[in-house]
Amino acid sequence: MASYLMGIDNGLTVSKAAIFDLQGREVAVQGYKVDLSYPRPAWVERDSEAVWQTTAAAIREAIAKAGIDARDIAGVGNSAHGNGIYLVDRSGAPLGPAVTSMDNRASEIIDEWYQPGGVHDKNLPIVMINTYAAQPPALLAWFKRHQPEVWAQIGHAFTCKDYIKLRLTGTVSTDFTDVSGTSLFDSRQRRYSPELLDLYGIRDILPALPQPIASHAIAGRVTREAAAVTGLAEGTPVAGGLFDVDASALGAGVIDEGTLCIIAGTWSINQVVTREPLADERLSMCTLFAVPGFWLVGDYSAASATNLEWFVTQFCSEEKVTAAARGISVYEVCNEIVASLPPGSTDVIFHPFLFGSNVQANARAGFYGLGAWHTKAHVLRALYEGVVYGHLDHVNRLRTAGAQMSLARLTGGGARSTVWAQMFADALELPIEVPGATEIAALGAAMTAGIGVGVYAGHADAVAQAVQVVRRHEPQAEATPMYLARYQEYRCLLEAMREPWRRLEKLSSS
Repeated sequence: MASYLMGIDNGLTVSKAAIFDLQGREVAVQGYKVDLSYPRPAWVERDSEAVWQTTAAAIREAIAKAGIDARDIAGVGNSAHGNGIYLVDRSGAPLGPAVTSMDNRASEIIDEWYQPGGVHDKNLPIVMINTYAAQPPALLAWFKRHQPEVWAQIGHAFTCKDYIKLRLTGTVSTDFTDVSGTSLFDSRQRRYSPELLDLYGIRDILPALPQPIASHAIAGRVTREAAAVTGLAEGTPVAGGLFDVDASALGAGVIDEGTLCIIAGTWSINQVVTREPLADERLSMCTLFAVPGFWLVGDYSAASATNLEWFVTQFCSEEKVTAAARGISVYEVCNEIVASLPPGSTDVIFHPFLFGSNVQANARAGFYGLGAWHTKAHVLRALYEGVVYGHLDHVNRLRTAGAQMSLARLTGGGARSTVWAQMFADALELPIEVPGATEIAALGAAMTAGIGVGVYAGHADAVAQAVQVVRRHEPQAEATPMYLARYQEYRCLLEAMREPWRRLEKLSSS
């Protein structure tokens, strides 16, 4: 019997493949970078063929690293970033570069749709998502308006993971998790909505939209052509796949109500599983979950642990030398520096908006309250705390919308730090559990394949067998009040800055 599973995870800049044994242990992983291009202001693209070739190379190298026979891989599951658009013609060839989920070319269309009484007011009760410029409906409307020659050639319109699945299997499909995050889909009715497409002015695209299946359903099998370039065995089953946020929740073992899934990485991901949809305009998303009968409700922003990566790159030359001399990561040195100061020992506040914000479109990062007596330790602790407070903003919105949570699972780069994980526990007032896997989304994708081929009896069995918790952090009652007091200062500073931001927005638009 085959004894391995493969998970593919296509982020915005890296194509990654990982091989796991049936207990969820990582056997091998390989990733390759895919460059983004910026051909015009607000355009963010990448070459579709390069996405496939780097994915194929990652698969091939992961198999080689694992030293296994590809025939021992029972199934393949894949996940990827949502939204953006990958257009192919009727023969399956890419129609130019892929448009990524960071693209903003369709902003003029979104501005039109958000006029009072317009498209947004009418589609929100159906899609339960705040439609934005990088989603398929806005991008498709843009192509129809500005590039009719491309529009006329569209054979299929994919998100990233479904394009990769096409290249692996030659079959056309999506899954319910991914399509319910596109603003093209009536999630309650579990169907594409012609009424929505009429609102967007793109009803004629309906035949080009891939039909959804369950994430764990087998969508197809690896073709001879794909086997030749990936090293996978021809005929290997490939599951329907899933949105990367769903894959991360599943890989963290979050499959039922009551557990918060936090990913502290490039993005601040905060999400819960619910039995009923929580449609709230203040939240980023309410979509169908990978576990049938459940919903995934989340709030997100580009304001998490990647702030530390920037700080280390710019200001931690001395710490890098120390880390190299000791044979450890520079991030471990940073953790030690932060841990040298107890909770409540710094009055510096950091807004973690180097790469984006969840409070204002043009908000930027900053350290506030610095004095000559502060050291790098104070500044680093403020950065760690500021990232936690950014997550807490999202979590509080989920709570306000009605989400229940008694436990949190923490993954991403921030989860590797015990001091950071303890901050999360203290500030969120929740026990924090840290799963052992590092490639969480790839693991979740692999688990769906395992369910599809019968390795696991279902989602609960997959979690029981493949998800291992390696640490647990209980909230410290004496620390929580200090963090919450500082969080109130963080919030007060945000509110004080909102009016200048609004004035700046008015000036920049006039």
